[in-house]
Amino acid sequence: MQFNIEFGPAYALAIAKLEQGDAVMAESGAMVTQDAHIRMETSATQGKGVGGFLKGLGRSLFLGESFFRNTFHADSGPGEVTFAPSLPGDILLYNLQGSDLIIQQQSYLASGTGVEIETKWGGFKSFFGEGRMFWIRAFGNGPLTLNAFGAIKEIEVDGSFIVDTGHIVAFEPTLQFDIKRVGSWFSTFFSSEGLVCRFHGKGKLFIQSRNPAEFGSLVGGKLPPRNK
Repeated sequence: MQFNIEFGPAYALAIAKLEQGDAVMAESGAMVTQDAHIRMETSATQGKGVGGFLKGLGRSLFLGESFFRNTFHADSGPGEVTFAPSLPGDILLYNLQGSDLIIQQQSYLASGTGVEIETKWGGFKSFFGEGRMFWIRAFGNGPLTLNAFGAIKEIEVDGSFIVDTGHIVAFEPTLQFDIKRVGSWFSTFFSSEGLVCRFHGKGKLFIQSRNPAEFGSLVGGKLPPRNK
């Protein structure tokens, strides 16, 4: 299978072209179109057995991440499935070759079935980075698509680099990070910059040009109250 990305960077669409026998996995709700003969199956992404299922489901509801992922199978012949994220922005195609990539939980879109996806504990330092207690770890071999709010910029970090926590899309595991104040406590609370992520090491970092949380706060404040 292969991915083509069209209509970027503002309203990108990921097009998965499948040969007979191929399959593609995607975030729940990401499918835009599919050929009629494509078969879809849904599976849980975390936990084994009833206890693991319930634990994983509760954790996903708490974090606001999807608990289920869909796999699309081209059993009877070649076909095409298209995917798009909820927010407008670009889609990055990243090819894993026995390597890992750490992904901000809302940026995963779709991947080949040779790519394994698992939830990775980020530690309590991630909790203070806008509530991202968990990252997604992608590993294995095959194509992987990531979505962003706005454009995606690739940065080669060699040393230290600081990013606002709301702009992180993904990074290579050769990079380590710490959550820091942007300056003094006064600056942290009154500059509207909040907390930042200081990366250190050598590897690739991918960021998005817009912050979904800040956009939501801006738009939400202008919406009329719901009728009860």
